[in-house]
Amino acid sequence: MRTAFRSCVAATVSAALLAGCSGPLVRSAITSNIVQEDAHNAYLVLNIARAHERMPMHFTQVNAVRASPGGGGLGTPIVGLDIPFGGAAAPYYALRPTLESASAVDTVSLVSQEFMNGLTTPVDARLMTYFASQGWPLPILLYMFVGAVETYDSHGNLLHNLVNSPRNETFPAFGALVDVVAGCRLVLSESTSHEFFGEPFPAERLADVGVITTAKNAGLVPVEVDAEGRQLAAEPGTRKAGAPRYYRLAQVTREAGVKLDSYGSGKSGIAGAADCAIDGNAVQAAVADAPADAPAALSADSGTASAAGPAEPPVADTLKQIGKALSTLSISVGGPGDKRRPQDKPADPKTPAPRAAAGPDIAEARLVLRSTQSMMYYLGELSRYQNATDATRIEPVAMRIGRHRQAYLFRMQCCQPAPGAAVAVNYRDKHFSVPPYAESAGTGREDRSVQTLALLSLVYTLQNRSAAPPAVSNVRVLNR
Repeated sequence: MRTAFRSCVAATVSAALLAGCSGPLVRSAITSNIVQEDAHNAYLVLNIARAHERMPMHFTQVNAVRASPGGGGLGTPIVGLDIPFGGAAAPYYALRPTLESASAVDTVSLVSQEFMNGLTTPVDARLMTYFASQGWPLPILLYMFVGAVETYDSHGNLLHNLVNSPRNETFPAFGALVDVVAGCRLVLSESTSHEFFGEPFPAERLADVGVITTAKNAGLVPVEVDAEGRQLAAEPGTRKAGAPRYYRLAQVTREAGVKLDSYGSGKSGIAGAADCAIDGNAVQAAVADAPADAPAALSADSGTASAAGPAEPPVADTLKQIGKALSTLSISVGGPGDKRRPQDKPADPKTPAPRAAAGPDIAEARLVLRSTQSMMYYLGELSRYQNATDATRIEPVAMRIGRHRQAYLFRMQCCQPAPGAAVAVNYRDKHFSVPPYAESAGTGREDRSVQTLALLSLVYTLQNRSAAPPAVSNVRVLNR
């Protein structure tokens, strides 16, 4: 009877201990998650600080956080239970609290070629439009994803090249253009191009298994053409009924582009939201906010006009021209070194197309997209210029959010501690801090610095092609 009683008491005490452990285990799980958050945010800001200092970047990943069940990070608490056994044992029970081992964070250095390929590859246009569809403000997406905006005439001549970099003279023009199109909706626009090989052949040859197998092994597909080998137009009625059908082998390339569109029938339906209307009011507001040196940067072929040449169009006219082109044309995208695919055959460079007094019409617009690493360098560059103490200093980038709201894109203070910072790191005897999401005192502008960091964190994880899993779990989007 006495042994059964002791066993019953021991089971009761053990059950009570297990029930009481749920709270510490929950706190431990939360602590682990917060450790990951703090570490990942600090890693991002640390590499931005390295870009600020023009130092090489290094990437580390948190693989595991082994926090204590108590959540205190001092170790794993163990409770020992002394149970009396035998006739000479003292008739009482004793609990002995002890501490076992210490918590640890496992990290790994990301240096693989696969990871670096993902980090340095320009982001896909599908990813940018995905974030736009999820409600991310278009100005933040344009500043972070786009390295430059290029426009071309119908002969393939470059008209405008607005570079999104504070060290470039066209940076004020890029910012003014972002404000002009801030009320637009970014949507995906995909196009297909064909590169033909060989001569056209009659449709009867498609029944030959050898022809189809050879084409498939070469990555080619049969495309219907006319008797001369030209691709048929997509409109119905191009091929006459009963006429012989011809095909030609081609390599098909599908490219993702973007379009700037209005919300619905030109109205967003949301109180206070702006629409994609490139009107005089939006242009004049952008010009009024642009720095004094913006006019020269906004002129077509800036700096190439001679004194005897035609007068350059006013800033407002140029902004309106580019803005309307972006809101009406299908915009091609690509990386800095990608080969541009012009819509029309370029003219001979020795005989450029004549230019009218008001400037040629824009026939093509192109966005040069950044890589994830380039985004980090860009934020470091902004920080360097914003914290400069000489004539190169610039004010934090301000952007239009909606119809009446203004916001800062990114601010990072250097080089003294700032109270209340959302993220802060020390690097090379300097203190770098990013303020929390709030309205900047005395400016009437929201501070979107941490929102910009959140976007960078998502892009970094989605572009991570390393074999190891990312440091922070995010919803993955298939962007290829």
